[in-house]
Amino acid sequence: MVAGCTFCLQALNRCFIIGIIMSESRPTPDALIIGHANMDLDCLGSLALAKALFPDHQPVRSRLAHPAVKEVLMVYQYELPLLTLKEIKGAVPTSLIVVDTRTKSRIREFLDALGDVPETITIYDHHRNEEADIPGARLVESHEGAESTSLALMCRDTGVTLKPDIATIALAGIYADTGNFTHNNTTPGDFQAVSWLMEQGASLKMVRRFLRPLREPSQADLFHLILGNLSWRRFHGYVVALSRVEISEQTAGVAEVVDRVFADEPVDVLLVLVDIRDKGHHLVIGRSRKERFNLLEVLASFDGHGHISAASALVKDSREVWNELLKRLEAVPMDALTAVDLMSGEVTTISPETSVIDASILFEQTGFSGAPVLDSNGDLAGMFSLKDVSKARKAGAMKAPISAYMSRRIISCSPGDTIREVERHMLGHNVGHLPVLEGTRLVGLITRGDYKKFYS
Repeated sequence: MVAGCTFCLQALNRCFIIGIIMSESRPTPDALIIGHANMDLDCLGSLALAKALFPDHQPVRSRLAHPAVKEVLMVYQYELPLLTLKEIKGAVPTSLIVVDTRTKSRIREFLDALGDVPETITIYDHHRNEEADIPGARLVESHEGAESTSLALMCRDTGVTLKPDIATIALAGIYADTGNFTHNNTTPGDFQAVSWLMEQGASLKMVRRFLRPLREPSQADLFHLILGNLSWRRFHGYVVALSRVEISEQTAGVAEVVDRVFADEPVDVLLVLVDIRDKGHHLVIGRSRKERFNLLEVLASFDGHGHISAASALVKDSREVWNELLKRLEAVPMDALTAVDLMSGEVTTISPETSVIDASILFEQTGFSGAPVLDSNGDLAGMFSLKDVSKARKAGAMKAPISAYMSRRIISCSPGDTIREVERHMLGHNVGHLPVLEGTRLVGLITRGDYKKFYS
């Protein structure tokens, strides 16, 4: 026998032995951990951490998974072995842990596979705006940006140590669900969890690989299709981008494509309707940068799930989803914040005859860096700031009236202007004081401090 053949037989024997060992070591599914259907990275990270917290429980994978999740499972298939739906078919577990969801419809595939309802069901979830409708379950609610965060902090606080690979999977889940810490749901706890996971040996380099966008050619095609059908409209003062596209069959990774479009488009809200041709289903995915624009309320009639700022719904009936979606956008009461919500109504003003030195003393006493200048009729005549004081000081004209140095080119806004329009005025023209006018009458003032307070 040639050496090559001997090597092949030895390799086959090793594979056969490993296969027997793995099949024999497969645990009886008496205590299980499940997440939601169509697993994302946070769901997978939560499964991994729940397994570390409850080693007697076995995690189960969903029939569908995002492309990034499939890649993680390929890389870490031995470090995080998951049972399949086939392997738990007919099982009657005494304990069931549910992570990253509290909604019965999102775990339907698992419940259908089991032989009976488990005696004990415990939920670990951070979707606070969703209804907890799993009968008999005990809810452990988290307020973090990712459920992986909550479970990582539980591991830390209970003294559980993680292998670096499990820490990496959890780290990817936190980065994904917080949008690299840019989503409004991000909390200080997310940063604490990341710090601890890094101490456990998590690999940022591997996380960057898992989070790379549009890894599949079909995702790139869908990305351009969504952009090609994109239109902008206004609802309740918000700029909403809408796109409707059709795909031949249901595929994973659509949410990642929508995230990429949202990152590139300077809008308040993005809503994408995907018509799935082969089954006649409709997938609605929404992303919002505004806390007052509640996507769960918009998608309520479609049984949407997720967060206020990131939600989706799968519609399996034949209703006209597009028109209903537009009606929901018109009907849901969530008016955008306007200049009135930001401005200071009580404004200190000065007259054109005030001397520069008196205005300078006023600024020093009040801490103001500028003030509106009103003429004798009470109309706005200009703006005077510390920059203008500096100009007068250099010219040796501190006793001159401020009318000689004030800015007469006034950038202003109206009370009903949205935050987006206020930003355009202030940032586009580099002004730190924005008068709010009704006609020529000054009704308020928005300063850099007001703007920063809004985002704090």
